[in-house]
Amino acid sequence: MTVFLKGFSFTDAFTMNDEMNLQSALLSGYKSRLRPGTDRTIPLNVSVSFHLSFIKEFDEHSGKFSVNGVFILHWYDERLQWDPNSYNGTNRTILPQNQIWIPNFVNINPYHEVSGLGSDLMTVDIEASGLCRWIPLQTFDVICDADVTKYPFDTQYCTLNFILWEQTRDAVFISISESEVGLSLYKVHGLWDIVKTQLYTKVNIYNDNEVIVGFWLNRRSLYYTVSLIIPLLSISMLMGFVFLLPPGSGERVGFITTVLLSYIVFLTIIQDKLPESSEPNISVIGYFLVACVMNGSITTVCVIVSLRFHTCSGINDPIPPYLARLAKCRSKSKVQPFAMDLPDSKSVSLTEDEDFPITWSDVGAGFDKICLTVCAIQCVVTTLIYLGIVCF
Repeated sequence: MTVFLKGFSFTDAFTMNDEMNLQSALLSGYKSRLRPGTDRTIPLNVSVSFHLSFIKEFDEHSGKFSVNGVFILHWYDERLQWDPNSYNGTNRTILPQNQIWIPNFVNINPYHEVSGLGSDLMTVDIEASGLCRWIPLQTFDVICDADVTKYPFDTQYCTLNFILWEQTRDAVFISISESEVGLSLYKVHGLWDIVKTQLYTKVNIYNDNEVIVGFWLNRRSLYYTVSLIIPLLSISMLMGFVFLLPPGSGERVGFITTVLLSYIVFLTIIQDKLPESSEPNISVIGYFLVACVMNGSITTVCVIVSLRFHTCSGINDPIPPYLARLAKCRSKSKVQPFAMDLPDSKSVSLTEDEDFPITWSDVGAGFDKICLTVCAIQCVVTTLIYLGIVCF
C-alpha cells in the first residue's frame, strides 16, 4: 500500500530483521568453493567489463605500469535466489565477497607479488533473481616493457593480464560485455594520452581463459620538444660556426669543447630516463646524440688542424700540393683586373700575369670553408633523418 502526503511517498519496506533472515537462509549450507550451476555440463557465464579511473605511473626505466581501475562482473547463482514476498519485499542484499563464490581472477603479469581481484572490504550485490554483481576497485601494478625507439614521440602498449584460477573453460565461460575500456571515470594524465583501449579474452598455451585489458598510450611530447629537442638541434647548428671565429682569437678550442660537453650532458640525461634494455630497439635519439658526439669529436680535431694551418711560421714553408688545393676556396686573385682609357683612346687591360703565391693562411681559410660546409650539411641531414624516423 502506498500513501501520499504533502508530496511524500510512503511504501511498505523490508526491515533489518527481514534482511538478516534472508542472509541467514541464503548462507545456510552454502559452499563458497563450489561454482554456481545446477547442470555441471553447462559452463557458468561470467560477464566482464573494465573501467579506468586514472593512470598512476608509467616508468619506462623500470617497466612499471600502474593504474587504478574497477572490474564489473555479473553472473547468476541459483543458490542465491529467493522470493521477495517471503521477506517483506526484500529484492536485493549485499554479502561480503569471501562468503560466496566469486570468479577468482589472478593477475599474471604483476610488478610485485601475484594478487587476485578484490579484498575483504569488497562486497557482492545480489538480486532476488540470483544475479550477482561484483565491482572490485583496485590498483594494478604490472610489468610493461617500453619501446622507446621513437622517444619522446613514442607510443606504448601495456596490458593487464588475468586468468581464472582453478576454473577450466568447460566450467566457466568468460564473456566480454564491452570490447573497450570504460573511460567515463578517467582523469586525464599529464604525461600520457590514451589513444585506444581494448578488452578481450583468449586461450593461452595452458588452455586457460585469459582476460586482457590493453592500453595504447601516446606520450605528450610538447615538454620534451621545448626542453630537449629544440635545445639539442640548436646546439647542433652551433657546431659549424666555430670555423667563423678568427683563428687568432684563441676561442675556437674552448667553443667546440663546450659544444661537445653539452652533447655529453644531454646524452647522460637521456640515458638516465630510458631503460637499459636494447629490445626491441635502442632509442633513435640515443643514436642521434652519439652521432653528434662523434661529429663533435671530429670537428674538434678539425679545429686543431685548422689552427695548425693558420699558425705555421713563414710563407716560405713548403706547402704540399694536396694541401694547396684547399686554397682554391679562397679568392683566386687579390687584385681584380680592370681597364683604363688612355688619352690616345687605346684601352689597356691590366691583369695579373701570375697567381699570387699560396700561403698557409690561405690553406687554413680554405680548410675552414670546407669544414663549415660539411658541418652544415651534416646538421641538416642528421636532423632530417631523426625527424623522419620519429614522425613516420
